[in-house]
Amino acid sequence: MGNLSTRFTNFFSTNHILDEETIATYVELTYLNKNEVRRVINLLDNVNPGKLRQNPHHRFTIEEIETILPQLRCSPFRDSIYRVFSSKKDGRLSLEDVLDLCSAFSEYCPDNVRATWAFYVFDLNGDGEISSNDLIETVQRLMWPHQNECIDTAEAEHVARIILQEMVFNRQGSISCEEFIRFSSRISEFWSSFRFKI
Repeated sequence: MGNLSTRFTNFFSTNHILDEETIATYVELTYLNKNEVRRVINLLDNVNPGKLRQNPHHRFTIEEIETILPQLRCSPFRDSIYRVFSSKKDGRLSLEDVLDLCSAFSEYCPDNVRATWAFYVFDLNGDGEISSNDLIETVQRLMWPHQNECIDTAEAEHVARIILQEMVFNRQGSISCEEFIRFSSRISEFWSSFRFKI
């Protein structure tokens, strides 16, 4: 019995893509559990077999990522999400980038952390603040999937002005990360839209 158990353990450990210590580190650094981390690793390995064994820092294409996270393909903020989570800003994501992304969208991610990531996604031009232009584009992106509910630029500008009046406390005409976190904490529906399961 002990011999069979040893052989099973050896078989199981040699078939792991990454060692248990590395997986435990990822669990510690994210809001994902061990099964979720393993699932992401296995999904990436299925998309491009052997790459993670050869190089744990391999950078996967957007197309490869979307085969394991199809919900991103439908997001009106798809390009911004990839810009934010691509650590090298090269239009590709490493395993660690994908784990960061999944962690930010995890149901166990604390609201203030989720709001910080959301702020960077909605800061469409990446200048460290959500400006009127970012808000106008956000409104247009949110309305785009609803073909029969198009919104013109004037209407989008009106909505952006209302949001800025409601949210901005710094008198600069833009929303800081701190303001965004404070404001979003009052909108319970926001958290359900910035979440998915792996």
